[in-house]
Amino acid sequence: MSYLPAINARNILDLGDHLKSVFFSTAVGGREQGDLSSSGAGWEALICWYMNLCLLESRTVVIKYNKNLIPLPIKEAITVKYGTIPTTTESDLIAITFPDKPEYTIMDKFNIVIQNNNGEFITTSSRNNKFKYNPVVDALVERDFNECEIGIIQCKTNWNDNAQIPMLWDMIYSSLGFSRHLISIGTSAFSIRNVQKFSYSFVTVPTIKKEFKPDGIAVQRVHHLSGGNYWGLPTLPAVASSVKEIFGRNFASGSTKGLVPTLNNAIPQLGTVYSYFNLV
Repeated sequence: MSYLPAINARNILDLGDHLKSVFFSTAVGGREQGDLSSSGAGWEALICWYMNLCLLESRTVVIKYNKNLIPLPIKEAITVKYGTIPTTTESDLIAITFPDKPEYTIMDKFNIVIQNNNGEFITTSSRNNKFKYNPVVDALVERDFNECEIGIIQCKTNWNDNAQIPMLWDMIYSSLGFSRHLISIGTSAFSIRNVQKFSYSFVTVPTIKKEFKPDGIAVQRVHHLSGGNYWGLPTLPAVASSVKEIFGRNFASGSTKGLVPTLNNAIPQLGTVYSYFNLV
């Protein structure tokens, strides 16, 4: 009989050291170079699943970039314009850490009282009793924008070909625009310089069979990213950190008790409230 360890916060976090193996096991025969374009979505989904699992009951949520899910103030703040033409970053995933306030923690969402920017109170439920996510969340984030944290997480399976992309985007966000070249970030209402914290991270598998060295071009390109460089393997100093290290570096403020005790508190509910993770 094989031994199955009990589920706890430590071994859930340690999945980050083995996500490459998990990724390769999701298809018969593994991932070949020709499958990279389609497999990228799978890697992105795996990282999103893993991060939200580790962040259970914290105030940080990781969302696939979708205009219907990202709060409008966040979406405006990370928009980059070249002249008058808006563009989107290579933002596969967006992590949002909400402030420690009742509306984001203990309050029933249908009991939230919030006004829109016209001073009108927003009705939280529709005629069929569904929660009005967009108007409520947009208004809350607009009210508390300065207390929110934003993390852009780019997920790629091919490190060599894609390393320069996060490097360049992180440079753009760190510079907050290039007026001489008509590149601007955010809007007059919302800017990343006004949030509590902003980070840009790169998370890779990688899929190619290659030894990555500290002085390699691909490694150097992402070495100084504001949010860090990670992969689905154990940490290799001066090359890449295990993806499990991203929480302590970028999202520590999302839980007042710390990530491990907060996650341990959520584990008994994996079969009920959090059954959508399909762990038990």
